[in-house]
Amino acid sequence: MFVSAIIPLTALNVPDPQPNRFHGRAAHALFLDLVRRADAELADKLHEPRGDKPFTVSAVLPHSLSSAPSPSPGTELRSRRGGGGAGVGVRFTTFEPRLSHVLGDSVLPNLPREIRLGTALFTTGTPITDRALHPWAGTTDAGALVERWFGAGQRIEQRVDLEFASPTAHRQIHRNMLFPQPAALWGGWLRAWNAVAQPTFEEDLIARVEADVAISRYTLRTEVVDFGEYREAGWVGKCGFTIFSDEVALRRVLHLLADFAFYCGTGYKTTQGMGQTRRTSEQ
Repeated sequence: MFVSAIIPLTALNVPDPQPNRFHGRAAHALFLDLVRRADAELADKLHEPRGDKPFTVSAVLPHSLSSAPSPSPGTELRSRRGGGGAGVGVRFTTFEPRLSHVLGDSVLPNLPREIRLGTALFTTGTPITDRALHPWAGTTDAGALVERWFGAGQRIEQRVDLEFASPTAHRQIHRNMLFPQPAALWGGWLRAWNAVAQPTFEEDLIARVEADVAISRYTLRTEVVDFGEYREAGWVGKCGFTIFSDEVALRRVLHLLADFAFYCGTGYKTTQGMGQTRRTSEQ
């Protein structure tokens, strides 16, 4: 099961006086603490310094309920300072069976009444996992994504449009790459998928993406986030990709992985608020 949960928060005090502070590290610590209360062994594994992690967190984000997913940029996940009593939220995603089970069955039903992020104190609301109630919430599984993209009757477009709602970067030789490269994007999603889901896809897919996928439009900017002891830069905005291959099977896999990005995130420090990703239009 893949889970994306929004935790509504109501501020009880004025948060950190540094308005540009990116609270992704605090949200990461909160997530691990909540998991530890439910499954200490699993939390210890998630805390190990090496290895890809099967979860993401967001920094503090504006929170609003809607009857349907909003296509407007007003619901973007921006790191933003709340005021006293302001409605905000934090997003957790999981995409590994054991962790998703712990999140859904133990963490979300037993959230503490109050939580702290940095110096900000919040009360928690009822978690949201229904896409109809929040555009960044949702649940699915590998079988559902395979059925969607490999089932009969699904139209397989050449275009994939994505939104990168928090600063996103790929790490290469101790530096951040600040522009989305198709092979790096799909390569990261491929590795995350193959680690947790079936069927697995061949690594030569990355070479196919490099040859057959190109950026066709973008509205991007560079943002720098302040983690306190250090800063990280990344791109934010919307980007469209065109699949030039006529091979339908390849297109199916690329669309499936683009959907999976909603849960696994993109690039560097996704467990500390970076790389929050979703489609900007339904296929």
